[in-house]
Amino acid sequence: KGGATSFILELPSYKVPQPFEVGRQVWKNSAQFLTKAGTTILAISILLWALSYYPRLSASQAGAIHERSLAGALQSARDSNVNNSVLSAMVSVNGKYSEEASRKMTRALALEHSDLTEEQKASAAKASDNAVAAAQSEYSLAGRFGHAIEPVIRPLGFDWKMGVGLVSAFAARETFVSSMGITYAVGDTEEGGTADLSKAMQNDHYPDGKSVWTPLVAVSLLAWFVLAMQCMSTFAIVRRETGGWKWPIFMLVYMNALAYGVSLAIYQVGIRI
Repeated sequence: KGGATSFILELPSYKVPQPFEVGRQVWKNSAQFLTKAGTTILAISILLWALSYYPRLSASQAGAIHERSLAGALQSARDSNVNNSVLSAMVSVNGKYSEEASRKMTRALALEHSDLTEEQKASAAKASDNAVAAAQSEYSLAGRFGHAIEPVIRPLGFDWKMGVGLVSAFAARETFVSSMGITYAVGDTEEGGTADLSKAMQNDHYPDGKSVWTPLVAVSLLAWFVLAMQCMSTFAIVRRETGGWKWPIFMLVYMNALAYGVSLAIYQVGIRI
């Protein structure tokens, strides 16, 4: 072997990028993305929107749900206005209802039940609107698809509402929360926060009384989102880079099958421990 030789690399002097060249490269790459991946993303977006929007409830169905929900919300607001101290006044010392206290209670109930604040009325109206949106979500093709796949995803600990969320999450992962907000009739989670949604999920039970959401179900769902194909943008980019449908479809099937298997193992082992 010969002796060690020196390696000299001469770097060109730094030059500030020209704005025209930067703009040209940005335009070129953006146009390439829009023409190749953007068309696929747009098509899938329209499909997912149609699944969640159609078919629509009839005007009579939506009106009946709105009126029924509004009446229930207003009644709950009226009931919450009842003064418990007046109730206690109805009971005399010897444990019997006094006539005078009964008259006071009757007047109090009439006043409390008839007078609602504007905030209470607005809250009741919002609750009825959310109920209509939840009914529309269940009536849509996405809701029907959620019901259809429930037997398949139930071994993972998921119910039909989570199925609807998984469909919407293919557009973007973060839409799962907003989809749950609509399905649980609590409204916009971005504007109103997730406190109401969290409470609704905690109070959600199957007909046999078992809780829908448990720590084990949450872990199973997290495993799904970690391993399943992220969203339609990933699908579109893979199609653009590979120039065909073979690999993106393979990724969709392979990654979702892997996510299904891991979530299945987590939930089934968890309920048996």
